[in-house]
Amino acid sequence: MEGCTDKARARALARQLRAGWTPAQRRQLGEGMARQLAGWPLWQRSGAVFAFCGTAREPDTRPVLELALDGGKTLYLPRVTGPGRMEAAPVRSLAQLVPGAWEIPEPPADAPAAAPETINLVLLPCLAAAPDGVRLGWGGGYYDRFLARCAAPGAVLCPEALIAPFLPAEPHDAPVGWIVTERRILACRQG
Repeated sequence: MEGCTDKARARALARQLRAGWTPAQRRQLGEGMARQLAGWPLWQRSGAVFAFCGTAREPDTRPVLELALDGGKTLYLPRVTGPGRMEAAPVRSLAQLVPGAWEIPEPPADAPAAAPETINLVLLPCLAAAPDGVRLGWGGGYYDRFLARCAAPGAVLCPEALIAPFLPAEPHDAPVGWIVTERRILACRQG
Protein backbone atom coordinates (compact mmCIF):
# COMPACT_ATOMS: atom_id res chain seq x y z
CA MET A 1 0.00 0.00 0.00
CA GLU A 2 1.24 3.49 -0.69
CA GLY A 3 1.95 5.93 2.11
CA CYS A 4 -0.63 8.57 2.86
CA THR A 5 -0.82 11.66 5.08
CA ASP A 6 -4.64 12.00 5.08
CA LYS A 7 -6.64 9.52 7.20
CA ALA A 8 -9.75 9.61 4.98
CA ARG A 9 -7.68 8.88 1.87
CA ALA A 10 -5.66 6.17 3.64
CA ARG A 11 -8.87 4.47 4.83
CA ALA A 12 -10.35 4.64 1.32
CA LEU A 13 -7.20 3.08 -0.18
CA ALA A 14 -7.14 0.30 2.40
CA ARG A 15 -10.84 -0.45 1.94
CA GLN A 16 -10.32 -0.62 -1.83
CA LEU A 17 -7.47 -3.13 -1.43
CA ARG A 18 -9.64 -5.30 0.86
CA ALA A 19 -12.77 -5.16 -1.29
CA GLY A 20 -12.06 -8.24 -3.40
CA TRP A 21 -11.01 -10.67 -0.69
CA THR A 22 -12.70 -14.05 -0.96
CA PRO A 23 -13.43 -16.17 2.13
CA ALA A 24 -10.59 -18.50 1.05
CA GLN A 25 -8.13 -15.57 0.86
CA ARG A 26 -9.26 -14.30 4.26
CA ARG A 27 -8.76 -17.80 5.69
CA GLN A 28 -5.25 -18.05 4.13
CA LEU A 29 -4.29 -14.72 5.71
CA GLY A 30 -5.51 -15.89 9.12
CA GLU A 31 -3.73 -19.24 8.84
CA GLY A 32 -0.50 -17.50 7.87
CA MET A 33 -0.78 -15.11 10.82
CA ALA A 34 -1.44 -18.03 13.18
CA ARG A 35 1.71 -19.79 11.88
CA GLN A 36 3.76 -16.64 12.52
CA LEU A 37 2.35 -16.28 16.04
CA ALA A 38 2.96 -19.94 16.92
CA GLY A 39 6.73 -19.49 16.65
CA TRP A 40 6.92 -16.02 18.25
CA PRO A 41 8.50 -15.99 21.73
CA LEU A 42 6.18 -13.23 23.00
CA TRP A 43 3.14 -15.28 21.98
CA GLN A 44 4.60 -18.43 23.50
CA ARG A 45 5.12 -16.84 26.91
CA SER A 46 1.81 -14.92 26.96
CA GLY A 47 -0.72 -16.82 29.04
CA ALA A 48 -3.56 -14.34 28.46
CA VAL A 49 -4.23 -12.91 25.01
CA PHE A 50 -6.78 -10.29 23.98
CA ALA A 51 -7.73 -10.76 20.32
CA PHE A 52 -10.72 -10.07 18.06
CA CYS A 53 -13.12 -11.80 15.69
CA GLY A 54 -12.33 -10.78 12.14
CA THR A 55 -15.24 -9.56 10.02
CA ALA A 56 -15.80 -10.17 6.31
CA ARG A 57 -13.53 -7.19 5.60
CA GLU A 58 -10.64 -8.53 7.72
CA PRO A 59 -8.40 -11.59 7.82
CA ASP A 60 -10.17 -14.61 9.29
CA THR A 61 -8.91 -14.66 12.88
CA ARG A 62 -10.45 -18.03 13.71
CA PRO A 63 -7.06 -19.81 13.22
CA VAL A 64 -5.46 -17.35 15.68
CA LEU A 65 -8.27 -17.76 18.22
CA GLU A 66 -8.11 -21.55 17.93
CA LEU A 67 -4.31 -21.43 18.34
CA ALA A 68 -4.78 -19.57 21.63
CA LEU A 69 -7.46 -21.91 22.93
CA ASP A 70 -5.66 -25.08 21.80
CA GLY A 71 -2.47 -23.78 23.44
CA GLY A 72 -4.16 -23.40 26.82
CA LYS A 73 -4.07 -19.60 26.81
CA THR A 74 -6.76 -17.51 28.43
CA LEU A 75 -8.46 -15.90 25.44
CA TYR A 76 -10.20 -12.56 25.86
CA LEU A 77 -12.34 -10.99 23.17
CA PRO A 78 -13.91 -7.54 23.01
CA ARG A 79 -17.43 -6.87 24.16
CA VAL A 80 -18.84 -3.45 23.26
CA THR A 81 -20.28 -1.67 26.30
CA GLY A 82 -21.21 1.67 24.73
CA PRO A 83 -20.21 4.17 22.04
CA GLY A 84 -16.42 3.97 21.66
CA ARG A 85 -16.09 1.67 24.71
CA MET A 86 -15.33 -2.00 25.04
CA GLU A 87 -14.08 -4.45 27.62
CA ALA A 88 -12.25 -7.75 27.46
CA ALA A 89 -14.19 -10.87 28.45
CA PRO A 90 -12.96 -14.49 28.48
CA VAL A 91 -14.13 -17.28 26.20
CA ARG A 92 -13.36 -20.96 26.60
CA SER A 93 -14.82 -21.94 23.24
CA LEU A 94 -15.72 -20.08 20.06
CA ALA A 95 -19.15 -21.73 20.32
CA GLN A 96 -19.87 -19.35 23.25
CA LEU A 97 -19.79 -16.27 21.04
CA VAL A 98 -22.98 -14.32 20.39
CA PRO A 99 -23.73 -11.55 17.88
CA GLY A 100 -22.74 -8.20 19.36
CA ALA A 101 -22.39 -4.65 18.04
CA TRP A 102 -22.52 -4.64 14.23
CA GLU A 103 -23.18 -8.41 14.44
CA ILE A 104 -19.51 -9.04 15.33
CA PRO A 105 -19.25 -12.16 17.51
CA GLU A 106 -18.41 -11.35 21.13
CA PRO A 107 -18.47 -13.03 24.55
CA PRO A 108 -21.91 -13.43 26.15
CA ALA A 109 -23.16 -10.76 28.54
CA ASP A 110 -22.69 -13.03 31.58
CA ALA A 111 -18.95 -13.53 30.95
CA PRO A 112 -17.07 -11.44 33.53
CA ALA A 113 -15.01 -8.49 32.33
CA ALA A 114 -11.26 -8.96 32.70
CA ALA A 115 -8.99 -6.58 34.55
CA PRO A 116 -6.69 -5.10 31.89
CA GLU A 117 -3.60 -5.99 33.96
CA THR A 118 -4.35 -9.72 33.51
CA ILE A 119 -3.69 -9.46 29.76
CA ASN A 120 -0.19 -10.28 28.46
CA LEU A 121 -0.62 -9.48 24.75
CA VAL A 122 -3.17 -7.50 22.73
CA LEU A 123 -3.82 -8.38 19.07
CA LEU A 124 -5.51 -5.52 17.27
CA PRO A 125 -7.36 -5.12 13.98
CA CYS A 126 -6.50 -2.46 11.44
CA LEU A 127 -7.23 -1.16 7.99
CA ALA A 128 -3.50 -0.66 7.43
CA ALA A 129 -0.29 -0.26 9.46
CA ALA A 130 3.11 1.39 9.08
CA PRO A 131 6.57 0.24 10.22
CA ASP A 132 6.67 2.95 12.91
CA GLY A 133 3.75 1.29 14.71
CA VAL A 134 1.01 3.61 13.45
CA ARG A 135 -2.19 1.62 13.08
CA LEU A 136 -4.99 2.93 10.92
CA GLY A 137 -8.16 1.74 12.61
CA TRP A 138 -11.72 1.73 11.38
CA GLY A 139 -12.37 5.10 13.01
CA GLY A 140 -14.31 4.31 16.19
CA GLY A 141 -11.42 4.68 18.64
CA TYR A 142 -12.40 1.55 20.60
CA TYR A 143 -8.91 0.05 20.66
CA ASP A 144 -7.12 3.34 21.37
CA ARG A 145 -9.36 3.82 24.43
CA PHE A 146 -8.82 0.24 25.54
CA LEU A 147 -5.02 0.45 25.12
CA ALA A 148 -4.98 3.57 27.30
CA ARG A 149 -6.16 1.30 30.17
CA CYS A 150 -4.03 -1.74 29.34
CA ALA A 151 -0.24 -1.94 29.71
CA ALA A 152 0.14 -5.16 27.69
CA PRO A 153 2.18 -4.92 24.49
CA GLY A 154 0.18 -4.57 21.29
CA ALA A 155 0.58 -6.24 17.92
CA VAL A 156 -1.58 -5.54 14.91
CA LEU A 157 -2.77 -8.30 12.57
CA CYS A 158 -2.17 -6.74 9.16
CA PRO A 159 -1.85 -8.40 5.76
CA GLU A 160 1.50 -7.74 4.11
CA ALA A 161 -0.24 -5.89 1.24
CA LEU A 162 -1.63 -3.32 3.70
CA ILE A 163 1.67 -2.20 5.22
CA ALA A 164 2.26 1.39 4.13
CA PRO A 165 5.59 3.23 4.38
CA PHE A 166 3.85 5.89 6.51
CA LEU A 167 0.37 6.72 7.75
CA PRO A 168 -1.18 9.75 9.47
CA ALA A 169 -1.46 9.70 13.26
CA GLU A 170 -3.04 11.94 15.85
CA PRO A 171 -1.82 12.35 19.45
CA HIS A 172 -4.47 9.93 20.80
CA ASP A 173 -3.51 7.16 18.32
CA ALA A 174 -1.71 4.44 20.29
CA PRO A 175 1.18 2.92 18.30
CA VAL A 176 1.81 -0.82 18.37
CA GLY A 177 5.09 -2.64 18.93
CA TRP A 178 4.69 -5.27 16.22
CA ILE A 179 2.94 -6.01 12.96
CA VAL A 180 1.97 -9.65 12.39
CA THR A 181 1.45 -10.49 8.72
CA GLU A 182 0.92 -13.78 6.97
CA ARG A 183 4.67 -13.83 6.18
CA ARG A 184 6.51 -12.28 9.15
CA ILE A 185 6.44 -10.40 12.42
CA LEU A 186 7.82 -6.90 12.05
CA ALA A 187 9.15 -5.08 15.13
CA CYS A 188 8.04 -1.47 14.80
CA ARG A 189 10.48 1.38 15.08
CA GLN A 190 8.90 3.98 17.31
CA GLY A 191 9.36 7.63 16.42
